[in-house]
Amino acid sequence: MTHTKPSFRDLDLELPSLIALDIDDTLVPHMGSISQRVIEAVAGVRALGTTVMLATGRSLSTTAPIGRAAGIDGWVVCSNGAILATVEPEGVVEATSFDPRPILEMLQVQLPGARFAIEDVHGTFHTMNATDFDAGALGLQIREVPFNHLLDEPAVRLVVHSNAKEHMSGGFGDVAKSLGLHSVIFGVGDKAWMDVGPQGVSKATALARICIKLDINPERTLTIGDSYNDIEMLGWAGTGIAMGTAPELVMAAADAYTNGEPGVGVAEVLEYLAR
Repeated sequence: MTHTKPSFRDLDLELPSLIALDIDDTLVPHMGSISQRVIEAVAGVRALGTTVMLATGRSLSTTAPIGRAAGIDGWVVCSNGAILATVEPEGVVEATSFDPRPILEMLQVQLPGARFAIEDVHGTFHTMNATDFDAGALGLQIREVPFNHLLDEPAVRLVVHSNAKEHMSGGFGDVAKSLGLHSVIFGVGDKAWMDVGPQGVSKATALARICIKLDINPERTLTIGDSYNDIEMLGWAGTGIAMGTAPELVMAAADAYTNGEPGVGVAEVLEYLAR
């Protein structure tokens, strides 16, 4: 694949104070496991004093095990920035929520047949039918509740799925535009999907809060990601590095690219920094 961005090796990189890593299709294959090479690469930069953390769309329940496997025991950004948490001890420290009622009432009309799930401030998902969602992708904690319960639960994220023909062909683009000021990420895979989050919240805003807590200059940060929910953090960081397989819009937000193979691309960057 030909890239308009330079390779990370072409940059004059110094060891950053903080490195934030996306998980799926960046650190590991989607819903896969972490490799020994990555574990050793993370340990290498941590030994030099760099803080390494995860920044992901996952809930805490599926983020913490990856963190522990990688040797990351401190801060993590979950739920696309709506949750700041720690791996050890495992728990939510800060959560930014919104009232899902007006959105759910609108989407129920606009998207007949769609399935909804709410992630609460504790990282637990609530949905009418758990079999409608991939538990591994959402999180390990899913509760089945009546639809009315979804309306009253403060949410850090609303997840929408549909396999209707019109949504599979066109996605949720038009509907997403109608959601106004909320943070929205959408696309089409085996189902049309949409993640709706609090206004103005992203991985980047959460990482900025972490920098304040840890007294780190944002210019001394490096982030690696591959997808649309990584765009803000790639542009925010002192150095943003996209996986070589990242879509054009994601690549445009980055300063450079790395190997597109999950895990390998991350390890190559970390090994280069620790050289």
